[in-house]
Amino acid sequence: MSIIVGQAVRNSDFWDRTDELEDIWDAIESGSHILISAPRRVGKTSIMYKVLDKPKTNYIPVYIDTESADSQNEFWHKLFHALMEEDFVNGLQNSAKTLLAKLINIKITKISATGVEFADGEVLDYKEAFKRLIKDLDSDKKLIIMIDEFAQTIENIIKYEDDGIKSATSLLKAHRELRQDIKFSQKVTFIYAGSIGLESVVAKMDAIKHINDLNSIKISPLSRLEAQEFAKQLFANNKINIAHDEIVYLLDKIEWLIPFYIQLLAQEIRKLHRKSPNVTPKMIDQAIDNSLQHRQHFETWFSKIKVAFKNDDYLFAKEILNTISDHRSMESLSIANIAAKHSLTDDDAKEIIHSLIYDGYINNNDNPREYRFNSPILRLWWNKNVAN
Repeated sequence: MSIIVGQAVRNSDFWDRTDELEDIWDAIESGSHILISAPRRVGKTSIMYKVLDKPKTNYIPVYIDTESADSQNEFWHKLFHALMEEDFVNGLQNSAKTLLAKLINIKITKISATGVEFADGEVLDYKEAFKRLIKDLDSDKKLIIMIDEFAQTIENIIKYEDDGIKSATSLLKAHRELRQDIKFSQKVTFIYAGSIGLESVVAKMDAIKHINDLNSIKISPLSRLEAQEFAKQLFANNKINIAHDEIVYLLDKIEWLIPFYIQLLAQEIRKLHRKSPNVTPKMIDQAIDNSLQHRQHFETWFSKIKVAFKNDDYLFAKEILNTISDHRSMESLSIANIAAKHSLTDDDAKEIIHSLIYDGYINNNDNPREYRFNSPILRLWWNKNVAN
């Protein structure tokens, strides 16, 4: 297992999330369509890669990242072309390969930004081309279409398309119609995931009804025991001498036990370990200080709220996080006072707080009326680089 910070991992670098993977496969085999629910950095993309790399018999997984799509047609364009990739074709039986070859070499005479032109002169947009391909597909295997950053695509459409909310709602409706189509669902399972919460995005659109059929599977941080085993194996594989007590100390400092923070501190400890034979608590503290210098690993947390919220919503969210970073926690009453300061209703404030919880900034797990950062390391970075 290599030390890899900030990137999705695959194969031997993946720490097997057995329970979550079993939940996903149980849902797939029951015929459900899935929403993978978790804050950023928890490992959703790595889990989808595991499904992609190690599929069960009779399934063909396809992974598509649609973060850059900012229109409906571009989104369907990405899905359509994902089914034209060689890896997908190789997983099909001969009759299906023949069909796809005809689509590529005979029926389709022109592919452009506006759509696909078939040899019979009919012009279809990419959504219809995708549906047509799936409808005609003759395969003994079921497709698993994993769409990463779907919520970001919805936000892009709202921002960049004319009448964006109407267009984004149209895309959500189209997906729900496909999921509700019995014949389609016999051939395809959709899995949606992303670094922002789909529930939060569609709630702001008053469109939650278009995703309430999805089976939501939560990806949690590692348990304490899992984190200890993960850290032990990570350090051993990278020839870093660390005792059990120091692993316990490290995890106490990290607190929010996701692989990202363990990897981040392991990277800094490895640098310090070159000059010292054993890892000590002092070295771990120094590694935490050093990790805060890597803006690229933290800046996205700030940039995300600038994109997600506008005007008073943004100012409210930023002040909440600034205050919690200063005082380590914040009570609900104080949040209500800040909401009033920014002319927000209670419902508006609650929705923003919900987004901050879902996206991995804060939680109120210990006390429903008290909020704190998930990660003490992120709190330190935020306090130094944003709040002050």
